[in-house]
Amino acid sequence: MFESYENAAQVAVLLACTAVALARAIRYKSRAWTLLSFFYGVWLLGDTYWQLCLIFYDRSPQIPVVSDLSWYAGYLFLYILLRQTAPPEAGVHKTRLAWLGGVFTFGMAAYYMQYGQIISNIIYASLMGLLIFTIIRRVTDREAYRNQQYLCLAAIVFILCEYGMWTASCIFTEDGLRNPYYWFDILMTVNFPFFLIAVKKAVRK
Repeated sequence: MFESYENAAQVAVLLACTAVALARAIRYKSRAWTLLSFFYGVWLLGDTYWQLCLIFYDRSPQIPVVSDLSWYAGYLFLYILLRQTAPPEAGVHKTRLAWLGGVFTFGMAAYYMQYGQIISNIIYASLMGLLIFTIIRRVTDREAYRNQQYLCLAAIVFILCEYGMWTASCIFTEDGLRNPYYWFDILMTVNFPFFLIAVKKAVRK
């Protein structure tokens, strides 16, 4: 029951964020705002499908691939958003630390495979690894990517929430706030509007 209420709150927040991002995309004819609206929109679709299953079947989806496909697209739009908002003069900052993203994501995927599907975990690990790789390159070159620092921070919190939820779901089964899964999901809901501020700072509009 708590999951349904919490998920409904996230759907409402995403709906509002999608509307704001889409309105700014139309007003400014901005690719960055368009990409953010796509990020919100596909995540909203995944959450909506999940919520409908909770309402009509009183359980999580038995075919989660519908939501998974939406969330895969969300990672890709977030990655493209990071690329799109990078300053034109910024070069490719190379650092070996960036490769830790792939090591971490595939290490965690090996753990999650004990509880979930192998292919799905490989896809999530690949997309997350790409995101973390890109973010590390930017945060280790603050001068060149100073306009993206808020966007990187929002993305980092988003990624930490995802891994927090995935890990908690492997360990805890309780419903309600006794389960850390919901702490991270609530934090993710709170973090979604922060992307609006982050993109505004990145594009100065």
